[in-house]
Amino acid sequence: MQSSIKDKALRWSYVSIFIGLILIFASQYFAYKNVQDLSLHNQGVNVTIGILNQTANFGLSTKDIQSNMHEFVITGNEKLLDDTYAKKVKLLGMSDTLFNLVKNDKIQTERVKELLDISGKIVEHTHAVMTVYRKEGTQKAFDMIQKGEGLNLNQILMNKIESIEQAENRHLETQRMLIQKTQKKTTLFIMGTSIFGFFLTVLSIVSLIWNQKKQRQLQLEIRQKERLLYQYIEAIPDGVLVLDTNKEIVLLNQSGKEILGLNKDKPLTEQMNEIMLLDPSRYNIRFTSDTLPVSEALDGVKSTGNKIDLLKDNTLYHLETSARPILGLDGEITNAITVFRDITQRANYETALEKARSIAEKSVRVKDIFLSNVSHEIRTPLNAIVGFTNLLEEQVKDLKSGDYVSYIKIASKNLLDLINDILDFSKIEAGQVILDKTNTSILELADSVSVIISQRASEKGIGYEKILSPGLPHMIVSDKLRLTQILLNVCGNAIKFTEKGSVKLIVDPISELKDDTQTIRFSIIDSGIGIPEDKINQIFERFVQASESTTRLFGGTGLGLSIVKSLVHLLGGTIRVESVLGKGTTFILEFPFEVVTDLTEMEVTDDSSSVITPIGDIRVLAAEDNLLNQKLLEAIFERMSIPLTIVHNGQEAIHELERRDYDLVLMDIQMPIMDGYTAIRKIRSDISQTVPIITMTAHAMVGEKEECLSIGANSYISKPFRENELLHAISNLTGKQNLNYKEMNPANLNGENSQDSGILNMTYLNEITGGDAELRDELISLFESDLGSQSELIVKAEESGDNEKLRQVIHKFRSSLFSVGLLSTADKFKKIEGDLKNNIRPVDLKEQLRQLSLEAEAGLTELKNL
Repeated sequence: MQSSIKDKALRWSYVSIFIGLILIFASQYFAYKNVQDLSLHNQGVNVTIGILNQTANFGLSTKDIQSNMHEFVITGNEKLLDDTYAKKVKLLGMSDTLFNLVKNDKIQTERVKELLDISGKIVEHTHAVMTVYRKEGTQKAFDMIQKGEGLNLNQILMNKIESIEQAENRHLETQRMLIQKTQKKTTLFIMGTSIFGFFLTVLSIVSLIWNQKKQRQLQLEIRQKERLLYQYIEAIPDGVLVLDTNKEIVLLNQSGKEILGLNKDKPLTEQMNEIMLLDPSRYNIRFTSDTLPVSEALDGVKSTGNKIDLLKDNTLYHLETSARPILGLDGEITNAITVFRDITQRANYETALEKARSIAEKSVRVKDIFLSNVSHEIRTPLNAIVGFTNLLEEQVKDLKSGDYVSYIKIASKNLLDLINDILDFSKIEAGQVILDKTNTSILELADSVSVIISQRASEKGIGYEKILSPGLPHMIVSDKLRLTQILLNVCGNAIKFTEKGSVKLIVDPISELKDDTQTIRFSIIDSGIGIPEDKINQIFERFVQASESTTRLFGGTGLGLSIVKSLVHLLGGTIRVESVLGKGTTFILEFPFEVVTDLTEMEVTDDSSSVITPIGDIRVLAAEDNLLNQKLLEAIFERMSIPLTIVHNGQEAIHELERRDYDLVLMDIQMPIMDGYTAIRKIRSDISQTVPIITMTAHAMVGEKEECLSIGANSYISKPFRENELLHAISNLTGKQNLNYKEMNPANLNGENSQDSGILNMTYLNEITGGDAELRDELISLFESDLGSQSELIVKAEESGDNEKLRQVIHKFRSSLFSVGLLSTADKFKKIEGDLKNNIRPVDLKEQLRQLSLEAEAGLTELKNL
């Protein structure tokens, strides 16, 4: 605002000066024009006066001629004749003068001509009288004079002179009036310009005085602001340093001096040369005056977050700086400024924080491992408790004891659910849940979930309904296990919180098929207690339930829906809730699934045509408890001429590694005495950190591969494994060549009996046996002798109600099925093993196991007919 006022005042001063100059030039021009006008008017007056004088003289000269003539007649004096002649000459001269004076005035020129004519006539009359006097005497001359002609001519001459004088007098009056008018105009203009000039002068003086006052005030404000800015700079806890283009210090505040450790009693330049500034990014090389960021700013370089180490009093301090150039009004760099601060404490804090973060991460990993291990360890005795409780429940007849047993059963089930939730939650938090997406039938998925949920609903005395839209795709690509877990959890919740009414599972498509993708919606609708509106957004948080009485009345940990939400997001879906308190709740899950359009595509790709990579001379240790798998491994490694040592469990593997060195370890996961997980941990902690370990398992749960790799395994092969897959894994880990490798005969892989049936996969059987009929027959014989005992163990484990024991028996039996090519049957057992791993026990489990046992016997029959 003040700058605007100042600009206006200066502008008015300049305008006043400009107007004053214009007035000066205008007055000069006007005066010049008036002088010219006055000169012309004076010239006209002079001409007029000259005419008047000449006409008057002309009249007098004419009268003198007549007087000379009268006197000559009277006296006869000849001298008068000379005077008359002189007068005539004078009249001629005046005539020329009059003509020159009136040459610009036609009327006056005519009058002067007439005047000359009359004067000529007078001269002629005078000459005539004088002639008569000479010839005829005085009397005749008087007589001629008395006739009066001379008087008449003289009167006419006077009249003409009078008319000329009157005209000139009028002209003279006009000129005088013009002169007066010009003088008046000049006087008024001079007075006006003088007054206006005086006013402008006063205004300019006032404006200049006001400007000077404002300038002084502005200078005072500038000094005050400079002082305030200086105080600000001094008050800044960071150091501020300004350099000029000669790299001389223009400004360094007190904080900067304190940070740099400068002494105010010594010259600043001398102390600056002694400061040790080091570059931590270049192994603490000392900065020079040219390499400092503030010096680079003089070249136009802007920089922030520069790290500089300061060595002061044998102590290293960490500084952080920013630098930028300062531009003048012409855009040229005039200075450079840098702001620096001491971040030693922050750097130390960050270091400590990083250490704390590392410790915290280790603690989280320890916690995850602890939770996982504890959950696994607790689940085994707990499954036994649940199984024996089921057996005890059938035998107890006393009503009170039966109640106690039922309480134990309920508590055991709740504890098992809690352990499963904690295990799942710890895996999700640790990012160890890896999706295993396969071709999945929505119909089979809904049926498998409905079998379990309908049983729970019937036990509680409520209805259950499954509604599938006719527009659903037949097959999708998804993680069937995790999708089943989600639906069982949400539907189980609906059953738990519904005391009367029903629960519905509705599956329908909500989008058209586009780019082989379609969005499917699962709606789980119940008529239960509902959820308060203010709690809907909280039910997905860990350990949170809709009300404080929920856990007391219905049980649960509050982890289920948190796990569901995480799994839904992993599958790329969304979940939302609609609920009315006291009337029911609807969970809506939507997933964008890839739809399988080619239903003839094989799920397992045949790699039998792949070229087998030769393996080098190595010593291999295999830990495998299944006799069929042992025989199979012996045959494979014998064909490769690789020494193989087989042990039956993890404990034996550790003893063997302590006695001898091996180039590679093959480790089964599920073994008695010591499983593969424990063995790998002990190998890595006590024996060797470098020996390559390949894990082998007929995995039933997603996440086993990641868990194996996390505890120290180098690679992972799932059963049924292919020989090529095993060879490639060994080659990648050892990097050696085996020159004694005997390539199997391709003709043996495609014999007459190589056609696959619905149960037997001959392609796989020929591949793993290398076309060796003797090995194949030996495996079939071993499977035949093992089938009865394995089937009996499965039946007993099912009758015991111990899910974990049943899972272990099925897992071992699946390995035997793989070894003789009964892959289809093994996959069906895999589904049951996965359910048991999640503590899901199908209601028709006994019937499923009976059918699979019959299928295995049918497969044996096909094998014996080869």
